[in-house]
Formats: sequence, C-alpha cells, structure tokens
Amino acid sequence: MKKKVLITDDDPGILDVFKIIFDRAGYNTAIFSDGKPLYQDNYEIPDIYILDRYLSGVDGLDICRHLKSHKTTRDIPVIMVSATPGIGLLSREAGADDFLEKPFKTKELLELVNRYTGL
Repeated sequence: MKKKVLITDDDPGILDVFKIIFDRAGYNTAIFSDGKPLYQDNYEIPDIYILDRYLSGVDGLDICRHLKSHKTTRDIPVIMVSATPGIGLLSREAGADDFLEKPFKTKELLELVNRYTGL
C-alpha cells in the first residue's frame, strides 16, 4: 500500500513540484494551498506532513503545534520546509520532527521522507 504525503504550501508552483516528486517516488499525495483544512481536521490523515513555514494568513509552525497537540496526529512525522534562517530551531520548538531549508535537492527531500515513512 502506498504511503500518503500531505503537503501544504501557498505557492502553486512549489505544490506542483512536490506532487511530481512524490508521485514519481510512488507516494500518494494530498496538497493544500492553505492550512485551514488542517485546523478544521477536514482531510484524510497521512503518513507524513510537509509544511511550509509561511502560508497565506497562517504560520506553518502554528499548524505543526496544532498537529502535535492532537492525539490522532501527534505521532505522525512533520517536516517543516522554509527559506527562513534558523528554521531548524524554530521547527524543533514547534514540535516538528525535522526540517529542510529551501532551496533543497530532490534527493535530500526524498531521503528524509523515506526515512520517516519507512521506505
């Protein structure tokens, strides 16, 4: 059974790139351009979350805190992605399992996600 990656980013071009990368790697993908569905628990629970730091109207770190505070999602890995300096420390403080700084290499992204999903 394919593992599911949920990606949240407000840049349509980045979402397309993520979808292509993960589809080619054999993952099912769910993409969201904002964090509202995650706050409203209006989505199918994935095997891993990839969250951009800055989303329209909301901070991805707040979404991470929300996910890590709920029983049904707290044990699902969250990877923060951002060009923000110091994103590593901010991610850890928000409860994220890991982070990637933009720009990143596709291989680096897949190795990280594969490690957390067991592939």
